[in-house]
Amino acid sequence: MKKILTATLVCALLLSLLCGCSPSPTAVTVGGNKVDASEYAFYLNYNRLSTGEDSGTILFDDEDNAIAREAALEQILTAEVVRLKCREFELEFSDTQKDTLEKAKEQLIESLGGSKAYLDYLKQSMLTDRTYDKFQENSYYSSMLYNYMMTDSESYYTDESLRQYFTSHYATVKYIFFSFIDEDGATMDKEICQGIIDLAQTVSRMAQAPDADFDALMAEYNEDVSMTADGFPISTLEADSTEYLTTLFDLEENQVGEPVIQSDGCYVIKRCPVSAGYYDENQRDIFLAACNERFEQSMTQWKTEYPVKIARIVEEINLSNLAEYVK
Repeated sequence: MKKILTATLVCALLLSLLCGCSPSPTAVTVGGNKVDASEYAFYLNYNRLSTGEDSGTILFDDEDNAIAREAALEQILTAEVVRLKCREFELEFSDTQKDTLEKAKEQLIESLGGSKAYLDYLKQSMLTDRTYDKFQENSYYSSMLYNYMMTDSESYYTDESLRQYFTSHYATVKYIFFSFIDEDGATMDKEICQGIIDLAQTVSRMAQAPDADFDALMAEYNEDVSMTADGFPISTLEADSTEYLTTLFDLEENQVGEPVIQSDGCYVIKRCPVSAGYYDENQRDIFLAACNERFEQSMTQWKTEYPVKIARIVEEINLSNLAEYVK
């Protein structure tokens, strides 16, 4: 009888852990959507893991906690705004999507060795069952919202407006690269690097002269064999995600900028016009780039439209004690 009672209690415990009821207080509210302390702790842990640090061996300071907290709150805000917009646009999971999520979870539990192992997995990952489900759903909500915006953009962008987008959001980039790395792959001495910077500044001034021949300067000074005299076309989105090109679209066409200093060397950059036939040859790619930028801009705007309330418990949870709040 005692064994039967013990088995019953274990089953009851597993059911209580897997149920949807949350014993965790609300940590963040976004436009009416509540995020509990367990979910916030998971995001905080996610950002700790992204640094490669182990909370068992590292003492986190106030700056570490502030950086992780800011990242976690931004991720939560993004996820909840996506859900709110899906609700507003009446975007719901299809039966196929629900079935896929359910089967993926069943397969995970089976691969781990059953419910007990699954609960151990959740504990190690700073997850609850409800947070696991919600985190898996987030990618589906994001895809639904993105696809909705893609469909809407088919009518939003006319040929004229897409050409206008292309004119202001595409350029051909050319640059002269001066490397800080020697033949052995090591960074040169500080004094040598400063001399390279001085040379880059001199070449930049030469390239900015009205009668300058940038291609000739490239041929003489450039150390990047991938950069040819033709340059390469690039969009604002691509430039913004390329560290040494983030200032490209601050330049006017045919203008040369000041040297951009990076860890690997200096870049003297010139913004050039895109060839006349590029639009017709790449219209679909340009449309996709326009859609991506519109989606990002829309998300930025949507994040300002919903009130965000951060509960006091957020200040209590940190990188060292977050496991105590996962329940």
